Amino acid sequence: MSESADAFPNSDQLFQQAFADPDPVPALLKLLNEHPIYKSVRDLVFVYFDEIERNPSRGQALASSLVRLGKSPDAPTYNSSTLSEALWVELRDAHFKLPRDEEVTKYGPKNTYLLDSLLSGLSLQHNLASGGDQLASIDDGLDAPKNGSEESEVLVVGACIQLLMSGSTLLAEDVGTYRKTAEEVAKKLKDQKAGGVVKDPHAIKVLEVWF
Repeated sequence: MSESADAFPNSDQLFQQAFADPDPVPALLKLLNEHPIYKSVRDLVFVYFDEIERNPSRGQALASSLVRLGKSPDAPTYNSSTLSEALWVELRDAHFKLPRDEEVTKYGPKNTYLLDSLLSGLSLQHNLASGGDQLASIDDGLDAPKNGSEESEVLVVGACIQLLMSGSTLLAEDVGTYRKTAEEVAKKLKDQKAGGVVKDPHAIKVLEVWF
């Protein structure tokens, strides 16, 4: 983010410092209450994504912090929206939509689509956000073309990441047309394995968890 677009001076740096704390919630609450404007929530979400991209192993801890942050009785409100509701909207609207400085299409640990899949899976798992783009990305992986391309492999592995973190989401009635049974998901993933779409041995192990 450019400085001119920040919600308040040095917002990205200050949010980064807050997320670096063993328990980020108190510092994040302090910043949000000092700058109780909606754009502060957007900046917080951008930095949250950046922090997980920098260190994916912190994903679960940081997602849990957002849950506690949204539920805090000391959190500011934004017109008629609670902080939890504002976080939901900003996360939902950012998943699979944020531009990357260097978009990586090749399958591997630096692939930005796989990062987005992790971020989306965390939101689904912790009930932080759920939207059509997230659910559609799972469908994209389940129905990826069996053409031997790296793009198809990325789509399948991205779907597996989300399913392993939040597969029960697809069983819920509120996902509408995206709703599927576990048997349907397993069959589609078996078909992807049989079609040789996933080639990386570690990714194949992830794929096989479903059947």
